[in-house]
Amino acid sequence: MSRLLPFEFLSVENAVSLIKSRGSVLNLMDECGFFLCQRGTIDVSIDDKTYLMQEGYIYYYLPSTYVSILNSSPDLEGILVKCNVDFVMPLTQHMVDSGHYFALRANPCIQLNERQRTSIESLTSLLRTHRANVTVGGPNPGVEYLHRELIISLAQSLFYEIMYVYSSSQPVSTQVHTARDNVFQKFLTSLFRNFKTEREVNFYAEELSLTPRYFSSIIKDRSGHSALQWIVQMVISSAKQELINTDKSIKEISEEFHFPTQSFFGKYFKQYVGVSPKAFRKQQRAGLSVDLDSDE
Repeated sequence: MSRLLPFEFLSVENAVSLIKSRGSVLNLMDECGFFLCQRGTIDVSIDDKTYLMQEGYIYYYLPSTYVSILNSSPDLEGILVKCNVDFVMPLTQHMVDSGHYFALRANPCIQLNERQRTSIESLTSLLRTHRANVTVGGPNPGVEYLHRELIISLAQSLFYEIMYVYSSSQPVSTQVHTARDNVFQKFLTSLFRNFKTEREVNFYAEELSLTPRYFSSIIKDRSGHSALQWIVQMVISSAKQELINTDKSIKEISEEFHFPTQSFFGKYFKQYVGVSPKAFRKQQRAGLSVDLDSDE
């Protein structure tokens, strides 16, 4: 996935073949995305629930989701987009208080009406066209920067549109199946609210009156990832967005995330990203290591 563009279009045929060859896969912690079925049918098992998708159905997958393809028709066609969770997660923060995030997670497949489908297909087509015309290292860096920002804005509009569709199509329900589901839901809600100030597992465990060990085992059981992984992912994802999309100094960002010092923030960031905040920002703005391969 491009560092410059935090999403990519995938070939439906290749994706289906890959998942079928593995039987069952766990989506990586740093990936999410959607599939819009435009023709044919596909039977998908998602977290032990089976869905029959046909023309006009959309499936949005979040991190830590088990997906298995049971069957697909030879004429299957659609739009498949994989996106870096660093890009999407800050957008989903606005959904948590209303419970839509959890409704989406519990009900990932819905049928679109004609207006919804047309809107998503139009935004996707426009995004694909602009992505295909990306250039790096040309004679006019200013134009390239504006073009990148246009693409990012289009991608944000697309994912907001998808989240709006889910929010308006699915009744918001706070009902959960088990006590463990309830713990996981409350943890994510608290995490979205407190990740800039609280990075210790103990804080979230104490909120739920659980021991850190038992709390961690529940989060691992319900999501496939530890509580610490979720916390780190939220902190790093949001810090990356601040570095990419704002002109705040690294010191200002470290203070916003309540790190004791800029140096401590730098060490924390480098531990999980592999480079310092300054180097990361420089790489992003220079458009280094950009993969412009398309799905064509």
